[in-house]
Amino acid sequence: MNSNQAQLIIESLRKGIPPEGFVRHFTVGRKNEITDLRQRLNTHNGTVLLLKANYGSGKTHLLKFIREEALEQNYAVSSVTLDANSGVRFNRMDQIVGAVCRNIEIPGKIGERGLSLLMDFLTVSINKGIVDSSFFQSLSSKGKWDYSEVLDSKAMYVALRAWSTGIQSVQDMITDWFYQPTAYNSQRRILLKALITDLRCKFRDPRPDWKFYDDDVFVMNKNGHEQSWALLRDLNTLCKESGLNGFIILFDEFEDVITNLRRINYQEAAFWNLFHFYAGKMFPGKTFYAVTPEFVDKCKSVLLLKQRWDFDYTRFDKLPMYEMSPLETSEMEDLALLIFEVHGIAYDWEPDTIMLDSQLKSIVRKAAAVKIQDRVRKVIITVVEALDALLQESM
Repeated sequence: MNSNQAQLIIESLRKGIPPEGFVRHFTVGRKNEITDLRQRLNTHNGTVLLLKANYGSGKTHLLKFIREEALEQNYAVSSVTLDANSGVRFNRMDQIVGAVCRNIEIPGKIGERGLSLLMDFLTVSINKGIVDSSFFQSLSSKGKWDYSEVLDSKAMYVALRAWSTGIQSVQDMITDWFYQPTAYNSQRRILLKALITDLRCKFRDPRPDWKFYDDDVFVMNKNGHEQSWALLRDLNTLCKESGLNGFIILFDEFEDVITNLRRINYQEAAFWNLFHFYAGKMFPGKTFYAVTPEFVDKCKSVLLLKQRWDFDYTRFDKLPMYEMSPLETSEMEDLALLIFEVHGIAYDWEPDTIMLDSQLKSIVRKAAAVKIQDRVRKVIITVVEALDALLQESM
């Protein structure tokens, strides 16, 4: 890494935040967990895994580790932070689709995210024949784009076809639609005109305009959010057919389904969506969730308090969970040494000429001795503060 990258890393660590793009570099300990996660990524079948750890104990760090590892292993990834108060509720799959599309990342595009990355990647594969696939030939009807049932989502077919025209205003409309699908439930006429009527000179779709309304092409919240699920499946399918290994969704702050969904019917719907992901039929890709160790018990308690006696509580026990082991003090010392090295690169100095190894370990042990849940974060912040102070004294 260069000095600028190192400074950005230290800025993140100064706040106790995992440094974007360098999470794997600062991942220490938990060798068994890391090996297992890599194996899960290496197998190209569906995966659902709840990552259990207390607040401040590295759940978000591990999600970011998975993100970096997945991109390295040629997956497309979307990282979604749940927040019912900000309109990303797990009981509403149309809202989840919007959040997923806003945060899409693909290999080779470091620092960029969004639907356009994937759509451009896919249309290049289709239009220029980079991927020699019968799937794409069937999808585009060999370039005629008249009609196809290769995809599960009618919305994705219409969007991908319109995107392939290369018209910027059309692509902007598609992006806005997929980012906030709920807002377009009452604006179907706008989508019909922009993506169908005005583009009929570009393709040979035989369907009359009314058919697109009748088939709910522009709606993602009907019939149990059927088309939202179909669109997520298509993202996974399109990624695989274009040469990627698939599509992975990472859900952070998953406790939101308990704390911020106030109505029990919303919570039940959120739980069922989780079970649908686990079953693999609605979405055959990989999903990972950050939760606390008490998550399952909390879910059951919520349902019992609302007297949902007929709910199948055993479904929660079937969810695959992975409890992360806490970092040992010696492992936090290893982490401190990594910070030590990067701090020197960032500010072009040699801290090891001033601070002894024993002094660094003493700082770590003192910070780690504080009995708080986020003691790893405390150690990181303390080490950076000590190095900052030492740098100032040496100037």
